[in-house]
Amino acid sequence: MKNPEGTDQKKRGGLRYWFRHFDEKHRVSVRSRRENEEVWHFYISPLRATLAALGLLIVLFAVVVTAVVYTPVLDKLPGYPGRQARALLMENLDRLDSMEQDVRIMQRYANDVSLILAGEVPPVSVGRSVDTMTHDRALVPPSAADSLLRAQLEGPGRYALNVAGAEAGGEAVSRREFASPVRGRITETFDPLHGMYGVEVEPDGAQQVLAVLAGTVVVDQWTPSDGNVIAIQHADGYLSCYKHVGESLRRTGDRVQAGEALGYIGSESDPHAGEDFVFELWIDGAPADPQNYIIFQ
Repeated sequence: MKNPEGTDQKKRGGLRYWFRHFDEKHRVSVRSRRENEEVWHFYISPLRATLAALGLLIVLFAVVVTAVVYTPVLDKLPGYPGRQARALLMENLDRLDSMEQDVRIMQRYANDVSLILAGEVPPVSVGRSVDTMTHDRALVPPSAADSLLRAQLEGPGRYALNVAGAEAGGEAVSRREFASPVRGRITETFDPLHGMYGVEVEPDGAQQVLAVLAGTVVVDQWTPSDGNVIAIQHADGYLSCYKHVGESLRRTGDRVQAGEALGYIGSESDPHAGEDFVFELWIDGAPADPQNYIIFQ
């Protein structure tokens, strides 16, 4: 049997020898097994062997770091967040930021619509930039031909570009084709100073409530004070609001065309049949007099 103590002593002796002769050269030879002759040899010390091993480790580390940084090798490893995963993560973060911005805009819009339905004026947005430049920015001085062309385009006529004309009272009237929501007699006119942001109409019997312009239904709800309320968002900042509708035929998100039925009013089954119909028209968040746009009789 082998003596374990003798083996440990040989190991300790070998280590002591290497540490004692750490910088001393040793001959390493390669001999032929068949002829027992030396084929090749070289000299090396433990110090040089250690330095060579450290140099090899440094080179391998540099190669691995270069491959990780400048090549898509990590993308090939399953479950490892490589360059494509990081790019996808940044793209998703950008999408979440855009969605959060859209949600804030929609929430602000819903709050403005709620204020309009409650009979209040929504606050004016202050997020627009203000031009603080005070110097004259006219690059070309006006000429007589330019003034004549401007008068033809901005004034009344076949080629007028402005979307609003003027009545005898001086108030702007849109040239859009507005349909009348109901037929009847106006019992209360537009008076925003006293909380009347539209007109109150006494309908001529049971009839349909029609959309004044094409748009999208943004509100369809019932309130104890106004009954069924429908609000439609139109193009160019127009919003029409219909209150005391007896029976609503539309839901939020529906697309409607000008003159399409939104509901009924004046029927015997209408719980608000004794109350007059109220119509409001808002332009860019401000109330407008519907009589300047619509003929109700």
